[in-house]
Amino acid sequence: MSGAAPAAPEDLGTALRVYYAALAEKRLDAFGSLSLDSLRAILESAEAELALGRRDEAISVLAGLVESHRFVPFRDFAEGRAALFLLGDALGRAGAYVVARDYLVRLIQSPSGDGSYRRAISSLVDFGLQSGEPGSFLEALSRVSAGPAEPWAGDVAYLRGFLHERAGRAREALSAYAAVLPSSRFWAQANYRAGLLEVDQGRLQHGEQLFCRIADPKQTPRLAPLFGGNDFFQVRDLSRLALGRVAHEQYRFDDARYYYHLVPGDSDRLPEALYESATSRYEAKDYEAAHDLIGELRSLERHHAYEDEVWILDAYVDLAQCQFPRADTKLNEFLKRYEPVLAAARQLQADPGALRGLLAGGEQRLARGATGLGWSREVSELLTTSIRVDATYGAVTRQLADLDHQLSGLRAARLEIEDLTLKLENPESVKPRSSSLLADGPSDRLQRLTEQIAAVRRLLREAGRAPSAAQPELSAVKRDLIAVEAAAAPLQGTVAPSVVASGTSEGVLSGLVAADAALAVTLEQATQVLRSSLTERQDRLASDALSRLERRLTRLVRRARAGRIETVLGRKRALELEIEALSQGLLPAGAVDSLDAARYLRDDEEYWPFDGEDWEDEYVGGEGLR
Repeated sequence: MSGAAPAAPEDLGTALRVYYAALAEKRLDAFGSLSLDSLRAILESAEAELALGRRDEAISVLAGLVESHRFVPFRDFAEGRAALFLLGDALGRAGAYVVARDYLVRLIQSPSGDGSYRRAISSLVDFGLQSGEPGSFLEALSRVSAGPAEPWAGDVAYLRGFLHERAGRAREALSAYAAVLPSSRFWAQANYRAGLLEVDQGRLQHGEQLFCRIADPKQTPRLAPLFGGNDFFQVRDLSRLALGRVAHEQYRFDDARYYYHLVPGDSDRLPEALYESATSRYEAKDYEAAHDLIGELRSLERHHAYEDEVWILDAYVDLAQCQFPRADTKLNEFLKRYEPVLAAARQLQADPGALRGLLAGGEQRLARGATGLGWSREVSELLTTSIRVDATYGAVTRQLADLDHQLSGLRAARLEIEDLTLKLENPESVKPRSSSLLADGPSDRLQRLTEQIAAVRRLLREAGRAPSAAQPELSAVKRDLIAVEAAAAPLQGTVAPSVVASGTSEGVLSGLVAADAALAVTLEQATQVLRSSLTERQDRLASDALSRLERRLTRLVRRARAGRIETVLGRKRALELEIEALSQGLLPAGAVDSLDAARYLRDDEEYWPFDGEDWEDEYVGGEGLR
């Protein structure tokens, strides 16, 4: 997640220690007397909070514990190191990678035999991969002994290879991936990414050898699946797909079919494997096998990213077999299904907000049938399943969800700080919470205005389709839309919190609370700015995906229309051949033993239907056979 880096643990620890000193002055020490038993109880409570998904509460308790001066005697105990690991790991899972890194570095600075050292290295590698900034985490791991005999050597080597690959240093990346041993949980990933690098550089045979090490159980080291877990089998499916694509690229269609066939039936990659296998059989002119694979793909009865292309492939297989009526039926059905989707995609390109709502709405949007957008439920469903978004889109969406969660926490913290500030100024005062909680803030107004803008746009779309739309009324609605957008513009990316930091309070504690009030305001403003930039990035990624969908459907619709022309020409040529055969006295294959055979006879011929038994003289040359 981009934006300003959070405070380092040293800054956080300093602030917490100052708070503890101020609380101790007022005899409000948070932990009182900390013992080993109470430390274990706090750890159990934090682990229970994490198990329930209450990560923020666990982080609050653990941060207060670790930075307390009463924790110092216990920091080298197994329980103390466990508390430090839980805090760093929870912060990393929450996306606070910088703070998590510096907390976990404390553990690897002093090795111990309690397992926290190994777990801290694993978490640092995970966060280096997830954060998209492996360099800083690799630098933090530079003080770790990463010899081949160390159990974490493969993890560190994989992170190093990932860093080299991102920087475009293919040779260094291949060398680092080669150092990942089968005892590492990243062995399959390292070989797969190395295979991709080899294929990108044109060394298909080397890439195929690396993919085979994962895909072929006979070549896979025995320990690799045990250490890789479920991720290993997902990478194995990807490797089998990669093998099929390499074989397909070299026109080894039989090998490609074999590799695609290795993808198991319970894999998420099965539709992809079946479609690509059917394509390879079509190119190999094995049309019956292509039809069988397409039928197997459709028997799955689930949506996949290749639904639109399967229709065209199926119809073109029929064209190759001269099944012109059947191909024409399929192509006509494709046009009926996907021409409205293409029109909706073109319409969405002018409305990023509607596209974002369609992608983010999921089942709720589909349950409403997207009638507000003017499409049927089927069109909306086909849109969502046909848009192939980049993996970055999912990452940005998760970041936005985390940011909204943190933003709600900041708003709640502002209210608490406001109450605490008033309480410190006047201990006898009681401030009702409802007035703050129910206040109509900028974010609430922005949300209402955004909903109004979407509703007005839907109204304009619906009215524009009506042939008798009244232009004066439409002009008035458009003016209302401009007014609402103008009212929403100043609220974009801004926030005006109602917290007022007290500058008249005396005492260290009051000053700390006032400073935190100002910090909460600053953080909320920075969060809103960051959220706006992430939203813009999400819109760009969604727009790119929609543009790719529009181009793909345009190509497929053109192929469908061209295919329908081919069906007409094919049926015309078939009739010409049939007329030519009849003129030469030859019956078409469909007329033999047919009830309609009489219509093919000339005026001087007779048709004798089969009576159920054969006669010796029925066929020329058949005399005397009995």
